[in-house]
Amino acid sequence: MAKKGGGKVRIEATYHISTPMFMGGADNGTNTELRPSSLKGLLRFWFRAVAWPQLGSLKEVFEVENSIFGSTEGQAKFLIKIDDNTLMPNKKQIFNKYTYGLNYLGYGLTEKGIRPYIENGRSFTLSLFLKKSVSEEELKFLKQSLQALGLFGGAGARSRRGFGSLSLVSLRVENNEEWNEPRNVKELKNLLRGFLNKVSRDDTLPPYTAFSSKTRIFVKKGDKDPLALLNEVGMELLRYRSYGRASKDKHVLPWGEKAEQIFADDHDLMLDFLNGKRINRIPRRVVFGLPHNYFFSGKGKVSIEPDSKGQKRRASPLFIHIHKLADGNYVGVLSLIPSQFLPQNVRVEIKRGGQSKIVPVQVNYDVISDFLKRPTLGAKVVWPNE
Repeated sequence: MAKKGGGKVRIEATYHISTPMFMGGADNGTNTELRPSSLKGLLRFWFRAVAWPQLGSLKEVFEVENSIFGSTEGQAKFLIKIDDNTLMPNKKQIFNKYTYGLNYLGYGLTEKGIRPYIENGRSFTLSLFLKKSVSEEELKFLKQSLQALGLFGGAGARSRRGFGSLSLVSLRVENNEEWNEPRNVKELKNLLRGFLNKVSRDDTLPPYTAFSSKTRIFVKKGDKDPLALLNEVGMELLRYRSYGRASKDKHVLPWGEKAEQIFADDHDLMLDFLNGKRINRIPRRVVFGLPHNYFFSGKGKVSIEPDSKGQKRRASPLFIHIHKLADGNYVGVLSLIPSQFLPQNVRVEIKRGGQSKIVPVQVNYDVISDFLKRPTLGAKVVWPNE
């Protein structure tokens, strides 16, 4: 893999920041910056996602991962550099204009005033300088990891909810362009299908977040306003997941819209728990991630989380990504990437104060699939092939 003359092979990936990126700086609060270590961690995450269906065993995945990204026993096989000095932090208010959908997806970003963020609309180039020992297979996985980040992912806080979405614009290996930025929705769909045809062949449910034949990808058309598109997705998710506020004959969302009663049984199940009745399942909405909370007027909060001391969270298997097209428009790429929800020996604890109930893990990923198929969302399936 060495370049002629003994130099290092260089990969350059240029990304467009499609939505505001809430990436914490070194001080972890008052500043924000893109750091090589953070981008390396993201590439490691997407490597695992693409490697599992191609390698098929945890042992092989971790062996190749440690070889590429390094471990306590050795250094990584590449050096990383971010080629941009214009990504200045911004604190301009972005949530007020778009109201509920954006605020819902960005929950926690405005608790103590809006956090500084890297403004959307900018671009940066990530350069990887590969050592001579990198194999052809390892180079393939690095390129696939860079592509996955720029097709499905993002960086920073709430990236699975669409913030900090990164759209891959260019991918060059030794100045040879290996990526064509999609000009329109049709070209993006073809890129997504081509990528998933390579990395989604495994039929088993992965042991961690990874592509498989059970992955589901939907695309929602937008226009030139990426935040308006993200707000639309957020509004639809909020309508889908909300129970609302009770009245005599209906339930309404806080701003007066009528709420659908899709998850009314989850609400009633938690009321049964509070009233001391026997329950033997977890709410269906748990599939969107843990911890998961319910609030009842006069009764307090019910918390639902893994019962393991070492694991109190389970990230959502739903990835919301806003992608920029070469024609200047933006589209939503909505990905359901199912995997084993929790380790086999971990159950779910439902608790309020001293009241607690341990319940087996039983989730149904169709709950998320049904959201993605909703006509009101307006998303079209891309994978499996239409």
